[in-house]
Amino acid sequence: REDFSKCNYWIQAPKGSRIEVKLESFTRGLAVDGCSYAGVEIKTHSDLRLTGYRFCAPEDKGVTLVSNYHIVPVITYNRAYASQTVLKYRIGEISLQLL
Repeated sequence: REDFSKCNYWIQAPKGSRIEVKLESFTRGLAVDGCSYAGVEIKTHSDLRLTGYRFCAPEDKGVTLVSNYHIVPVITYNRAYASQTVLKYRIGEISLQLL
């Protein structure tokens, strides 16, 4: 199919704190360059209008991102078959030096 099904999520923390997002798993069989069939986009840049980091492979498990802002938009999208994205996140005074 040509159009995507999308779900948008908004992780929001208190102002001044950061959000750490970790990819726990993603469905097998959808990994292609550019994640054109399905994936998750996580926006941790300071400019949330920019395209975020995209993941669509089970091999991306364990990738951890730390936000530059107290809000992290997460967009899941799919134009193939059902897929599952599992994320963990935590909010707090997260140091970039520890990662």
